[in-house]
Amino acid sequence: MRIKARCTGLEAECPGCGSPSRRVHSRYVRMLADTAVSGRPVGIELHVRRFFCDEVACGRGTFAEQVDGLTVRYGRRTPTAQRLLERVAPALGGRAGGRLTTHIAVPTSGSTLLRTIHPLDVPAPPKVEVLGVDEFSLRRGRVFGTILVDMESHRPVDVLPDHTADTFAAWLREHPEVRMVCRDRGGAFAEAAERALPGVPQVADRRHLLDNLATAVEKAVRKHRACLNPPLPEHGVPESAPDPEESPARQRIRARWTEIRTLHERGLTITAISEQTGLDRKTVRRYAHAATADEPITVRPRRGSALAPHMPYLAARWAEGCNNARTLRDEIAARGYTGGRKTVRRFLNSPAEKELSPIKPPPPPPVREVVRWIVGRPERQSEAARRQLKELCEHCPHFGEINRLARSFATLLRKRHGHRLPEWLARTDVSEIKELRTFAQGLRKDLDAVTAGLTLPWSSGAVEGHVNRTKMLKRQTYGRASFGLLRRRILLAD
Repeated sequence: MRIKARCTGLEAECPGCGSPSRRVHSRYVRMLADTAVSGRPVGIELHVRRFFCDEVACGRGTFAEQVDGLTVRYGRRTPTAQRLLERVAPALGGRAGGRLTTHIAVPTSGSTLLRTIHPLDVPAPPKVEVLGVDEFSLRRGRVFGTILVDMESHRPVDVLPDHTADTFAAWLREHPEVRMVCRDRGGAFAEAAERALPGVPQVADRRHLLDNLATAVEKAVRKHRACLNPPLPEHGVPESAPDPEESPARQRIRARWTEIRTLHERGLTITAISEQTGLDRKTVRRYAHAATADEPITVRPRRGSALAPHMPYLAARWAEGCNNARTLRDEIAARGYTGGRKTVRRFLNSPAEKELSPIKPPPPPPVREVVRWIVGRPERQSEAARRQLKELCEHCPHFGEINRLARSFATLLRKRHGHRLPEWLARTDVSEIKELRTFAQGLRKDLDAVTAGLTLPWSSGAVEGHVNRTKMLKRQTYGRASFGLLRRRILLAD
C-alpha cells in the first residue's frame, strides 16, 4: 500500500536555534516504511521542504522540516515501525527476527535488526535484595562472563564481562542493598561476596550440590565397576536354568530315528527302508545303527577327518566364548590342521556343538545408569531398576554403602533438612568410600553456604535458566555476538 502525502505548513522551526522560517530552499521526496495494514506492507511517499535559516548566529544554513510522530532526522521508518523493530530485535536477534518481520509485512534484514539494538538504552539495574550469580561461556573454555539475576522477580539485572572476583566485588560495592547471594560452588563468587559485603549470607545452589554428589558417586561406582558384572556359573550354564525347549529340527531327527528303527526291527533291509522313506542308504544306515535318538544329532566326523584331533580344542574354545570360524581355523592351523574354514564352520554350526554354547549373562548396567538409580528420586524409578539396585547392593557391600550415604544426602537436599548435615558428615568420615569422604571435605570448606542451601528455599534454578537462554541468544547472533550486543539482548529481551 502506497500513501502519498505533502507538508502544508507555512513555516518550520530550525532544529538548531528554534527560530521559524518561511523561505523555502528546495523540495524533495522521503520514502518511509510504516507498520502493515491488513497484512499489507505500507510505504509513505512524503513530500517535504528544505528551508533557509535566517538567524545569523545559527550555524545552519538550511534545514528540512519534520512531521511530529511521523518523521525523525535521517529516519527511513516511522516511529511506530521503528518501535516494532526495537521490540523484535532484542527478543529474536538477526535471522529469526528477519523471518518474523517478513511475516508481519515489515521486511527487514537480520543485520539491520542487530544494528537496531546498539543505540537502545539499557535500563539501570534495579535494587536487588536476593541476588543470584552464575557464569556463562562467551568462548567455550576460554572466555567467560557473569550474569546477575534478581531471585525474587527472576529477571536479569546486569551482565559482567568476566567471572573474576574483582569485577563481581566492584559491582556489589555499588549495590550495598544486596542482603543475600545465591551462587554455585565456585570460589571466586564466594570470595567477592565476602570481600565486598562481609557477613552477607551466601546460599549454595542445590542443583550444583546434587551434580557434585553425582560426580563423586560416579567415581566410586567406576572404582568398583567389576562388581557390576553378575557372577558366572560353572561351565557357563546357570545351575537353576530350565531345560530349553526342543527345536523343530531335533524333533524331526527323533521322529525319523523312531520310524527307521521301527522298520529295521521289522526285518526290512537298509535298501528297502531307503526306498520306502526316500532317504539315502548312508543316512538310513546311520539312523538304524544308532542306539538312541540323541546319537544321530551328534555330527560324527568322517573316518580319517583332519578335524577329528582338534575337536576337543574347538569345543573348549567354543565354551570360552570364541565362535569365529576364521579365528579358530587359524588357531588349529598352528596345531597342525590342514583343512579349510568351511569344515570348521560346519562343525561349529552342528546341533551337538550348539549345546556347548555358553549362555551369556546379561550385560552389566552402565555406570551412569547406576548413578541415576542411586542419586535419582526412588519414587520415579521403575520396579526393574529398584530390583537391580537391590541386587547390586546385596552382591557388593561397597555399593550398599555408596547407596546409603548418597541417598541420605539426596534426601537432605530435597527435603531441605540442613540441620541433619553434621550427622551425615560424621557418618561419611568413618566410611570406606574415599570419593564420598572427599565430597564431604569439600562441603566443610563451604559449610555455611551449603547449610543455607539445604535449609532455605532460595536456589539458583532461575539463574541456570537465564544461563541457558544466554547460550541461545549468543548462538542467534553467531559471528557478531560481541559482549555489548549480547548484554543488551539479555537485559532488553522480555
